Amino acid sequence: MSDVATTEQDFNPARGAGLAAPLPRWLAARPLHHRFALAGSLVTLLGMAVIGSLVSTSIETSVVRNSAISSAVYMESFIAPMSQELAGSERLSPETVARMDTLLKQPPLSERVISVKIWRPDGLLAFSSDADLIGRTFPPSEDLIEAWQGDLNASFDELEGAESQRERQAGVPLLEVYNPIHSILSGKIIAVAEFYLDATELEADLRAAHARAWAVVALVTGMTFLALFGIVRSGSRTIEDQTRRLTAQLSELARISAQNEALRTRVEGASQRVSETNERYMRRVSAELHDGPAQALALASLRLDALMRRAGVAPGDPEAQMLRNCLGEALRDVRDLCSGLTLPELEGLSVVDTIDIAIRAHERRSGVAVARAFRREPVLVRPAPHPFLICIYRFVQEGLMNAFRHAPGARVRVEASTEAGRAVIQVQDDGPGFDTAARTPGGLGLLGLRERVESIGGRFDIESRSQGGTRLTMTLRMDAPR
Repeated sequence: MSDVATTEQDFNPARGAGLAAPLPRWLAARPLHHRFALAGSLVTLLGMAVIGSLVSTSIETSVVRNSAISSAVYMESFIAPMSQELAGSERLSPETVARMDTLLKQPPLSERVISVKIWRPDGLLAFSSDADLIGRTFPPSEDLIEAWQGDLNASFDELEGAESQRERQAGVPLLEVYNPIHSILSGKIIAVAEFYLDATELEADLRAAHARAWAVVALVTGMTFLALFGIVRSGSRTIEDQTRRLTAQLSELARISAQNEALRTRVEGASQRVSETNERYMRRVSAELHDGPAQALALASLRLDALMRRAGVAPGDPEAQMLRNCLGEALRDVRDLCSGLTLPELEGLSVVDTIDIAIRAHERRSGVAVARAFRREPVLVRPAPHPFLICIYRFVQEGLMNAFRHAPGARVRVEASTEAGRAVIQVQDDGPGFDTAARTPGGLGLLGLRERVESIGGRFDIESRSQGGTRLTMTLRMDAPR
């Protein structure tokens, strides 16, 4: 018989197994491929925008840098030789300024170069195509600062600062390049050349490259989305078919589950009644043993002494002493058996009270103190069903007796707590322990105890390690049917 408690809600695909936020009702009612089309299109458009932007930016950066490098090499062949005197002077001589200005006004430089500036440290202009700026000082830009550190910088159509007013008025897209100028003798940076190139063709090339990149990204993204949509649509139809069949199976499963639950309730109730009946039977057996064999053994012991006196047997006779000891041991065994079979009155007690009675009974019989750790929680201090109390008493009794027999001298502790409305009772010792996989300790005692606990819906666990102590745990549903 299986105990099935699965409901149809557990298999609702729209819930996403309880891991995701609930979908809006109108969206959850749509087929899976419709939801994918909506969410996938949004994600695809966002991804296409991000990828397209990254590709376009990468293309623009690469094209601008390559153009800047080729232009810098070309310009350096003209400007660097005439700028060498800056290695020992703050400014260019008037003759050098005139020659450079003449050079820049002649083809082919005049066709490509809009203006040129040569910077000295601290933002001093040693040369400019705008003669009015020569000798003036301007705050250095970040690109200029990086160029002084040896980096070639370029930016497309970004004109900032007061020194770029003339370039802003050119009316054409410009490529701004910062190129360090090194000394021929020492290799040190002696100046930074800033020049602006006509980037009309470059701008057209960039637009064409952007258009091609966006077209490729859109095509690849669209094809990927369509392929995924086809897969999801096929899977959605399979899921819908399986959902219909699963719903039918769940209905049948719910019916069987209800029957199983009813059967389980009846079995647990029957087990509890059997437990009570068994305890009454053992009480009767205990009474019969006490009133029958125990009384007979006591009478036999008394009559033995009288017989020995009439027969003239000395009190210290070995045979007589052995017979007297055997009768005494038999009488003690019968009385111990009677004591073990008889339970104290547990009706109307709580879990904590029952455990305390079992512990005190063990302490009286064994003379061993037992540590207690009880949590005063409602489940443990209110009156509990009588069958549960019988099971708890026997569990504590058997656990303490096993510790007394198999771990003499060990410290023993009984704990009672709750977990999710269940009573959790533990008996543990710090004795030598045993290998639970190798053998079953205690003969039929623990086996019978496991069956007793499980018969009323509880769980029985044994934890033990060699030289690590033993712990018995019983977990009992206090709301179980009676």
